Amino acid sequence: MLSQIAARRRTLAAVAGLTAFAAVIRLYGIGRQGLWFDEAYTVMLVKLPLGRMLSTIPRTESTPYAYYVLAWTWTRVFGHGAAAIRSLSALFGVALVPVAYLAARRLLDSRRAGLAVAALTASNPLLVWYSQEARAYELLALTAGLSLLAFAHARERASPRALAAWALASGLALASHYEAALLVIPEALWLAVAHRRRPATWAALAFVAACGGALLPLLVKQTSEHNAAWIRKAPLGARLGQIAPQFLLGTGSYAYAALALCGLAVVLAALAVMYLRGERGLRRRALVPAALALAGFGLVMALDAAGADTVITRNLLALWLPVAVALGACLAVPQGLRVGLVLTALLCAIGLTASVSVAADPTLQRPDWPAVVRALGPWPSARRPAGSTRLLVFQRNVWLESLTAVYMQHTSRLRRGKPRRVSEIEIIANSAPPGSSEHWLCWWGAGCNLEPSSLARGYDIPGFRAVSRTHVRQFTILTLVSARPRRVYQGQILRALRRAGSPLYGVLIQRP
Repeated sequence: MLSQIAARRRTLAAVAGLTAFAAVIRLYGIGRQGLWFDEAYTVMLVKLPLGRMLSTIPRTESTPYAYYVLAWTWTRVFGHGAAAIRSLSALFGVALVPVAYLAARRLLDSRRAGLAVAALTASNPLLVWYSQEARAYELLALTAGLSLLAFAHARERASPRALAAWALASGLALASHYEAALLVIPEALWLAVAHRRRPATWAALAFVAACGGALLPLLVKQTSEHNAAWIRKAPLGARLGQIAPQFLLGTGSYAYAALALCGLAVVLAALAVMYLRGERGLRRRALVPAALALAGFGLVMALDAAGADTVITRNLLALWLPVAVALGACLAVPQGLRVGLVLTALLCAIGLTASVSVAADPTLQRPDWPAVVRALGPWPSARRPAGSTRLLVFQRNVWLESLTAVYMQHTSRLRRGKPRRVSEIEIIANSAPPGSSEHWLCWWGAGCNLEPSSLARGYDIPGFRAVSRTHVRQFTILTLVSARPRRVYQGQILRALRRAGSPLYGVLIQRP
C-alpha cells in the first residue's frame, strides 16, 4: 500500500513537472512573433461588441463561435496585445498535458504510457506552435482530448455520469471546430455498438447530434462564403505528405528532413519493441486509440472525395492525441522499459530541437510586422507637420493593410475616386525569406501568405521622389516624399505600380 502511494506521488510530481515545463516553452517569447493574417482577423473580431462579432463570424471565419466567445471574454481582462490574446491558446496547450496523461492512463491502463504521452504532448512542436497562435486550433486539441478522456471512461463503464461527461466534452469540441467530428463520430459509433442496450447511451448520442445539428446553419453559411476554399488550391498529395512530419516536428526546424528521418526511425523502433516484446493485453488496448485515429482519417478522406476538401494538418489536430496514445503504448512495453525511456527521450529531444529552432530563427516564425512598424516610425514624424497624411502601399499583397492596421493607429483604406492630401508614401515589398516556402499558400513561417516581389528603382507618382530604402527582415521599404502635401488618387498608385510591374497592391492612409 505504501509503495502504491509513493508511486502515485511520483507520478503526480512527474505530471506536474511536465505541465510546468509545457507552460515555460509555450509562454517563452509568446508575443515576440508578429500576428499573421488569420490572427489579425481574430484581433479585429474580438475588438467588436459581442453581438457584432457573432454576426461577422459567418462572413470571415470557417470555424464555430466557441473560441471567439472565449477570446472576446479573455481580452476584456488581459487586453488585445499579441502576448495577451495568444496566452489563451497557451493556457489550452498547458491544460492538454494532464488531459493527455489521464486519457492515455485510462485507455492503456499504464502509468508509464501516460507519462510518455504527457512528455510527448509537452514537447511537441506542433502543439507549441498552436499554443502561440490566436486561433481555435489549440482549443480543438484540448477539447478533443477531453472527449477522448471521457470516451475512455464511458467505454469501460457506460454509467450515466460517464456518458454525460463524454456528451458535454464532445459537444464543446464540435463547438470549437467542425473537424472535431473526425474523433467524435468514431467515438459515437463505438459507444453506440458497445453500449447499445443502455438508454443513457442514446441520450448522450442524441445530445451530441443536437449540438452538431445546431452548428449546421453556420457551417452552410460559412461554406457559401468560401472561407476555406483556399485549401483545395494546394495539391492533395502535398497536403497529405505534410501530416506525419508536422505531427512530429511541427511547421519548421533546422535540418527538417534529417530530424524527420530520425523521428521516423524512433517511431519504427518503438513499433518493433511492441511487436517483439509487447504484452497481448497492451497491444489490444493500443488498438483502441489507433482505430479511432484511422477511422477519423478515413472519414476526412471520405469527405474529401465528396467535395468537402479540408485536409491540412491543423484541421486534423483532433487526431493527434489518439495517435500519441497509440505510440505511447509502444513506449511503455514493460519488458523493454529502458528502451522505452530512451525512445521517449529521443522523441522529446527531437521535438524540443524543432521548437528551439523556431524560437531562434525569424524565417521559421510568423512575419515580423512589429519590426516593419518600428522601421516606418511614428506619424507624423519630426520632418512632417501635424495634420500631414501618409500612404502605406503594400506591393503585390492586396490584403496586408488589414494586418498592419492591427499595429498602426489611425489608419483606413484609400477609397477609389476619393483623393487624399499626402506628403509621404511608403511602398513595402516582401521577398521570400531564405529557407522558407516561396509558395504563398501556407499557414506558417515568415513568408506565409506573402507574395514575393522586388521594389522598382522608382515609381512615377507626380510630385514625389524617393529618398530612402530600408531593409527589415524580408521586407524592403521605399520612402517617397513631396515638398508639400499633394492630392493622390488610388488610380495614380495603381498606374505607378503597373508600370513598375506590380499590378496588385493594398493601400492604407495613416492620419495623425
